[in-house]
Amino acid sequence: MILIKLFLDHPEQEYGIREAAKAAKLAPATSYRIIRTLLKLGLVEERRVKRLRLYRAAQNRETRFLDELLAVRKTAIEEFVELAAQLPGVAEIILHGKPTKEKASILVIGENVDASALSRIVGDIKVRLNFAILHLVLAPHQYAQMTDMGLYAGEKQILYGHTS
Repeated sequence: MILIKLFLDHPEQEYGIREAAKAAKLAPATSYRIIRTLLKLGLVEERRVKRLRLYRAAQNRETRFLDELLAVRKTAIEEFVELAAQLPGVAEIILHGKPTKEKASILVIGENVDASALSRIVGDIKVRLNFAILHLVLAPHQYAQMTDMGLYAGEKQILYGHTS
């Protein structure tokens, strides 16, 4: 799996056996056997330069499918944090409670945070990923007061920023 991922992550790069083995942290003999199998499956192409053999990912439907299948995807929560953290005024993003397969409760702490931009991010994630993010925007002093009152005493995980 590591070797095919190496080829898929760098589709234009050509590797010799030793180069591929080193990059994948495998023994050259193991890499050779795996590459021979990948050649037979049509997932890797071979190019010969005199006595040297170079290998790279084949450019076909199967490799595109495999690349899509093995792609590392961000979770809905990770996408939300990445987008929301870019909004002006956002100081912290806190996951409140445990998320489920279909929803999570998130507190956004900051000054003058654009609530409509945040709602657009949440709406986009709901449509694309079918995941509901229940969010609440609070100023730092509001969050501190509500925490002191025990309103946010449950399990919390800081996703962005830091606690004061």
